[in-house]
Amino acid sequence: MIRIGLLGLGTVGTGVVEILEKRQEELKFLTGEEIKIKKILVKDINKKRKIQLEENIITYDYDEILNHEDISIVVELTGDLEQGYRYIKAALESGKNIVTANKAVVSKYLEELSSLAAKKDLAFLYEASVGGGIPILKSLKEELALNKITEVEGILNGTCNYILTEMFNEELDYEEVLEVAQEMGYAEADSTADVKGYDTLRKLRILGTLAFQGEINENDILLEGISEIIPFDIEQIKKKESTIKLIGEVKELEDGFTALVQPTIIKEDSYFANVNNAFNSVVFRGDNVGELNFYGLGAGMLPTANAVLGDVIDIIKGSYRKGNPLGKRKLKNLNTKLKNEYYLRISSPNDSIYKSIENISKELLSKKDNIAIITKEIEYLEIVELLSSLGIDNNNYFIARILK
Repeated sequence: MIRIGLLGLGTVGTGVVEILEKRQEELKFLTGEEIKIKKILVKDINKKRKIQLEENIITYDYDEILNHEDISIVVELTGDLEQGYRYIKAALESGKNIVTANKAVVSKYLEELSSLAAKKDLAFLYEASVGGGIPILKSLKEELALNKITEVEGILNGTCNYILTEMFNEELDYEEVLEVAQEMGYAEADSTADVKGYDTLRKLRILGTLAFQGEINENDILLEGISEIIPFDIEQIKKKESTIKLIGEVKELEDGFTALVQPTIIKEDSYFANVNNAFNSVVFRGDNVGELNFYGLGAGMLPTANAVLGDVIDIIKGSYRKGNPLGKRKLKNLNTKLKNEYYLRISSPNDSIYKSIENISKELLSKKDNIAIITKEIEYLEIVELLSSLGIDNNNYFIARILK
């Protein structure tokens, strides 16, 4: 029998319990083992829950899991950065395999925890931290044996994709759509990490570091979120027979890489234009396999729980990639070589501001209530520095790169 210690019984934790109960016979046939959750760590032991649990299975004392000799796999689903890190590190040090969906922990401590797991000859798996139910990390690790990966890009956040889809299709304000997304469970009450792009950035950092076999940190990635978009911007984009998505992208360039998370204007007939609502999609390119596309629900109780249990199965069967999956390549950040045309909108404009940005303008779209331009090919940071020098607050402008 395989015994699991589950840390957290929120949305995903509940999904893990439900799938295990529903698919117990099938899992035993597949793995040759009965899989049982032995202990569940929660903050509030007296909280009423939607699922039936065995007596004495819940605990608020992590040591009950850490010191339990029969528990061989710890599934960390707390969603907390520093506490989650401490739980994972302690479990690895005590000889337990780890599965987590905690993208914040994986992104910040990827090298340290991967090294510790390899040193202890244990599993540290985190499929659910990127792309929800999409099996992207396992596929990426497998292809690395045969391919040099040269590019990874994707729509990696369901909340942002839902908001942009609804604004584009239903002509609603950003705040209206965000409120609906929160009611439907697509967005958290505090949606900052999603709409400011941090969630996408963390996922891209994980994907890029694995794909390029060299360290790409969070601060290596150019970042722009979607929170300042307004219906006026959507109107201008539609006139160009285009749509807009928040896209994360890492590309190999010479002996280094470029990395960005930015709202991106794409033609209506392009691949990512058809990825809508809360769906995610990831594309990577290898020198032998060519382009591989992955599509599916990027979040939600059951898709994410499904990815978590996929990792559990791989540990039981011993089918995961052993050792440290991270490479030792030394990569240069070449974002300064990255140039694009950009859509730029500035609210509350005046003649002085327009004259100041005239030099970077290729096409004037509007000069009335908002200044809107298509820039010449230019570095993103040049635009940001210009806006800063003009004293324009980041709440008063919106930037999106344009892909032709």
